[in-house]
Amino acid sequence: MSRAAGSERARRGAGIALALQAVVLVVVAGAQDPALRPVTATLGGNTAQLVSRVDVGIAFAVVVALLALARFLPPRWAAWVDPLLTTPIAVFVVAELNGVRDVGALVGIYALASAGVLFRMVHAVSARERAGAEAGAGSGTGSRRALGYGAAVGIVPWGIVAFHQVGAGIVGSPVGVTIVLITLLALASAIGEFVAVWRGSAIVATSVRIVGLSAVAWVVVAAV
Repeated sequence: MSRAAGSERARRGAGIALALQAVVLVVVAGAQDPALRPVTATLGGNTAQLVSRVDVGIAFAVVVALLALARFLPPRWAAWVDPLLTTPIAVFVVAELNGVRDVGALVGIYALASAGVLFRMVHAVSARERAGAEAGAGSGTGSRRALGYGAAVGIVPWGIVAFHQVGAGIVGSPVGVTIVLITLLALASAIGEFVAVWRGSAIVATSVRIVGLSAVAWVVVAAV
């Protein structure tokens, strides 16, 4: 078996495992009381109005399902699902768990997380182009400017989440220990993934993202 065939077989195997995990997460979440979090909007200077409710357990099951879907797509298209959809959705839900309710703030968090991922995708494309152009020329790793921009943009949503955590504590309504654990686990996964990408190890980055988001999903479904 060639190396490429072995890699593709491993991708499909991971996809099957993730798809089964997503099904189990949906079943477990569906057997419990819905873990709903409100999304609100303040219009015309009035009090906040309910726009929608998000079931955070089902939302993270969707994240795992998207992780699975990406394993069955051609590599050139897979990144448009994972991480471009999985990462922003995960950050969005973590923000909801930490008390971010306003739809404007949530959309902004999603957009900033998406922008951070897009910068990373630009870095990956440029790195592949440099590798092709400089093959056999003793080239280095090349510029990481896009990756740096992505990190600068992508850290902003986590700052907003941290602000809400600290603010809730100041006003006497701190978030629970479980929410803090979920936030730290998701943040640690994001940092570990970024370090792996910075060091040029896409396989490690993908593995960290899959394991990290799966772990967060199970904590959310089991404990929230």
